[in-house]
Amino acid sequence: AVTGETVEVVGGGVEVNTQNQELSNFVSGTQIRELPTLTRNPYDLVALAGNVSEGDPSARGTGLSINGQRAASTNILLDGSENVDAFSATVGQSVPLDSVQEFRVITNNFSAEYGRATGGIVNVGTRAGSNDFHGSLYEFYRGAGLTANSFDNNARGIPKGNFVRNQFGYFLGGPVMKDKFFFSTSTEWIRVRS
Repeated sequence: AVTGETVEVVGGGVEVNTQNQELSNFVSGTQIRELPTLTRNPYDLVALAGNVSEGDPSARGTGLSINGQRAASTNILLDGSENVDAFSATVGQSVPLDSVQEFRVITNNFSAEYGRATGGIVNVGTRAGSNDFHGSLYEFYRGAGLTANSFDNNARGIPKGNFVRNQFGYFLGGPVMKDKFFFSTSTEWIRVRS
């Protein structure tokens, strides 16, 4: 009797780039919404990429140094278009975390199509509308009642400071004309009291 065996290989995990020599890290929308960030700023997640350090005190670019270059040497794109404040070399237009679909941090061998940068490229893609309505409504609360006092303050008998941060907003996307015209909108408010 002849027996047969089938082996199924399923890919996953690390994506191998076979089109060009570019080195990059991709962060999906699910990771963006589920990874913890203190300020819910999607640009904070650039630190997950390789060859990135927080050693640049200038707070320019995304506030991180890529490939040892100054943080101002990072080209920041929003949906493929330049998103850099030319005066301060910082993020031009901040976007709410819930409106981000994905982003890619390109750290090496990027092509001339990106221009401007010597350090790296950060390309943020926003969520788009579709034939179905979808959205989210959220509030994130950080308050002194949910935190502990620091060790040094406790040792010196200094009471815990008062700090309250409310970050709330929404995302909504859907059709205007089915299969032809879509919309998406997102707004976020931050209220800090300390």
